[in-house]
Amino acid sequence: MRITFLLTFLLALSLPIVSPGMAQQGLQRSGAPGFSEEDAREKANENLVMLLAGTLGGPYIQLAQDIANIVDDGDNRRVLPITGAGAVRNVRDILLIRGVDLAITSVTALNSVKESGELGPNLDRRVAYITTMSVDIFHVLAQPEFNSLKDLNGKRVGFNPKGSATATFGPWTFKALGIEVEEVNVTPGDAVQLLRNGKLDAAACLCPMPVPAYRTLPPNSGLKFLEVGYVAAFDDSYLPASVTNETYPNLVPTGANVQAIATNTVLVTYNWQPGSDRYRKIENFVNGLFSNFDKLRQPPHHPGWREVNISASLRGWRRFPAAQQWLDREAASAPGIDVKQARSQATKAAPYDGAEQERLFREFLEWSRKQPKR
Repeated sequence: MRITFLLTFLLALSLPIVSPGMAQQGLQRSGAPGFSEEDAREKANENLVMLLAGTLGGPYIQLAQDIANIVDDGDNRRVLPITGAGAVRNVRDILLIRGVDLAITSVTALNSVKESGELGPNLDRRVAYITTMSVDIFHVLAQPEFNSLKDLNGKRVGFNPKGSATATFGPWTFKALGIEVEEVNVTPGDAVQLLRNGKLDAAACLCPMPVPAYRTLPPNSGLKFLEVGYVAAFDDSYLPASVTNETYPNLVPTGANVQAIATNTVLVTYNWQPGSDRYRKIENFVNGLFSNFDKLRQPPHHPGWREVNISASLRGWRRFPAAQQWLDREAASAPGIDVKQARSQATKAAPYDGAEQERLFREFLEWSRKQPKR
């Protein structure tokens, strides 16, 4: 036994010692691909942008995921959606949080923060928009015993977490209608659960429709939407809108329209200096988003995309230069036409349908390109 052990020991001493580096060289010489973590990390981050959305269970995160899906091109272009606190906080975070490149917010939130000056002067020069997005509808879901918003006076109403557009403007909206409520800040999903448990009287959301948590309610839940009337105090913040059976088949009777009010969501970024690496990343993203935008209007993406006109301007704010340049190139590719007049005609043809305006305009551009040159 001692002889066997001794032979094994001597054999082990005679084997060559192979270092990790020598092993790697051997793999490379044998044709196996080498892996450099440093190079891979550089490549993975080169064209990656982070998009700040909203809370889980809310529509902002779905919109962000839709965007990520249609622009994805591996390491050549990638969007990483991340949860956020909502429209108002997202404006602050696009200015202050390292690594955040894009954010979803609302026109109401942008204008409010700019007017208050809470984030410093010249906010409209530091933050730029890329495109308006879906319509944010202020809709109120209530217990069956309530028949109007006035019935909610003194009652518990769920608003989204603090920092969201709903939490910021929802209570103000009720007050503008002469209604005082007890504010409860919870996510839409939690609000629905509290409603079903009888611990909330109503839940409000200033969100693109449908809100996933509302959409999944069964027909026998007993919950219903209350009408939100339009008053003069809303002139600078909202437009009239409605909630229909098409959006919430389990909550709105067929053929019924529940009156509501609306504003727009908008995709924003920091106004990076042209020529900088951050500007290049946003430009790469814009090219991917705008070139594939029609895909967003197709299922299974959020229905709100069907109403979007990417060329619609936002009064009082500047569009990110790369986004404006893409739109200008698209218009210039159909020479010999008056772009402003074409857009004006499209607006007249479909005054209340942004998606139809965009479709008509693009259809006209395509027709113009096919005409023989003179």
